[in-house]
Amino acid sequence: MMQKQSGGHIFVPDTGIADAEFRCKVTATDLLLDLKVLMKECYVATFSDDGGMLKIALSNGQKFRLVLTED
Repeated sequence: MMQKQSGGHIFVPDTGIADAEFRCKVTATDLLLDLKVLMKECYVATFSDDGGMLKIALSNGQKFRLVLTED
């Protein structure tokens, strides 16, 4: 199974493999890191992690703050 590990976070590219072989609890921080990776492919922006939130500054001056919490 191909996995990429970055700073203690493991990316599993195939969800079929993930469902069958890789069961773990995902934290809000894990999900934010995954979203950051995906969003970098779609937006020209600056991304920064800031205490459980993801700050996004677009090149046109717009700024966003993405906060995830588990219910």
